[in-house]
Amino acid sequence: MSAVAPQRGARRPPRGILEAIAARRASDLLVELEGRSFRDLGRGAEASGVPEPRPIVDSLARPGLHLIAEVKRRSPSAGRLVADGADLVGRARAYEAGGAAAISVLCEPHWFGGSLDDLRAVRAAVTVPVLAKEFVVDPRQLPVLRAAGADAVLLIAALHPRRRLRSLIRSALDLGLEPLVEAHEARELERALLAGARLVGLNNRDLRSLAVDPELAMRLREQVPDDRLAIVESGLREPASLGAWRAVGFDGALVGEALMRAGASVQAVRATTAAFVAAGREPSRSDDPAAADRAPFVKICAVTDVPGALAAVRAGADAIGLNFVPGTPRALELAQADGIVAAVRGAAGRGRPLLVGVFADRPAAEMLAIAGRLDLDVIQLSGHEPAALLEALDRPCYKVLHLSPGLSPDPAAVARAIVEQARPYLARPNLSRLLLDTADAHVAGGTGRRADPTVAALIATELPVTLAGGLDPGNVAAALRTIPALGVDVASGVEFAGTARVAAQAAGRRSPRRTRQGQPRKDPLRVAIFVKRARAARLDRPQAA
Repeated sequence: MSAVAPQRGARRPPRGILEAIAARRASDLLVELEGRSFRDLGRGAEASGVPEPRPIVDSLARPGLHLIAEVKRRSPSAGRLVADGADLVGRARAYEAGGAAAISVLCEPHWFGGSLDDLRAVRAAVTVPVLAKEFVVDPRQLPVLRAAGADAVLLIAALHPRRRLRSLIRSALDLGLEPLVEAHEARELERALLAGARLVGLNNRDLRSLAVDPELAMRLREQVPDDRLAIVESGLREPASLGAWRAVGFDGALVGEALMRAGASVQAVRATTAAFVAAGREPSRSDDPAAADRAPFVKICAVTDVPGALAAVRAGADAIGLNFVPGTPRALELAQADGIVAAVRGAAGRGRPLLVGVFADRPAAEMLAIAGRLDLDVIQLSGHEPAALLEALDRPCYKVLHLSPGLSPDPAAVARAIVEQARPYLARPNLSRLLLDTADAHVAGGTGRRADPTVAALIATELPVTLAGGLDPGNVAAALRTIPALGVDVASGVEFAGTARVAAQAAGRRSPRRTRQGQPRKDPLRVAIFVKRARAARLDRPQAA
């Protein structure tokens, strides 16, 4: 992978600030990194004793919009922001005390007055993740930034063609750096997404001209898939504006100038930071008493190991499903289940999340024995069990209603049949929940495929169902806005795949795609985003009236 080369050609528009900065950094690096290879610098980073990376995406995937607070001495648009010798470390500590989820540190020396020394000092002074705000024009900058303590790194899509950008993203993840890939226009955003960015920054400022369009990020947000994390950048001057950015689906806001102008005292900086943080929070029950009642129930099903279960606990899932259906890819041995249950109870106690044993066409005695040994909260019936079986079970039960995957030629008829099928179960006092999932006559368990949304919507207007089948972080919010279900259930849609797998194998976060038993594993980030997107959908539920 080569460094950025100066662009030539008479048809190119006049060089802007961004290209000037990039060219200067490329020139600097000819001297700073002369004769040093990426591999040698990477080995140096490993040998430097740099602390394990702090995962910035975990913070941003929590509910609400989170603040990335920036320290910098000056900028091309604002000029000098602090006096020479100003205490940037003290300001970073005040940001953390005010609740910032991460700190951004300018490292570019000529236009912003930053340095690697600033990065090292701030990283040593705070406990939250630190973003290296550098103009990366050479892949060798990545191990240098990691060695200085960076947990995340800025990559500007405008500086790199897609193939180079993809390579930079993978190299960063291999080092334990999470790339924040920044775009200012639709084609840059498309490049970032196709290159595999998980953390996408939408900058209201055009770094070529320094002009700010305060609505640009709002317009681009709908083009960011829901399985990515979206950050708004530039032009954020008032805390009150963050509520609007949160409402349209932003996960974070990078704020620099407004915080740098908040005053010199620690108290003033902390108070301004806290105001931005508070504005990004989701409404509490006291703010909006009805909001909690509208939030959908979320179940993470077919968890196969302790890390996956604890990811569901941290994300705030309402229930965790343990699969005891023989012959299915995620079926657990009792010893595996023992460890998962102990970990969940140790982390969360009883009550939430509920522990659900998933069975299909098993004798009542067998289900009760397993549920009793593991102290499960719920038994889920995922086969063709008759309603009368619930009388033999001593605890709350879920019953799965089965649909064929794909579109139906007669949605109304299919919906009527399912509603009639459900009535005997609804009459049982220990029925706690109905789930609507797709099934295949030749495959035990769910299919991981979507049902006809028209059929599902018709059923959900008549029955209090939880939707399952084919859901993932990218489509769960849309599904809940289309189908008035009480909740959602996911299994394969939150497992490791693609770039997520690369990130999980990064330095300090090594994690195979499958368990030792060969079972798929849950990706903690996808679990967190799934729960966040589902809760943010705030669906209306006609059957709950």
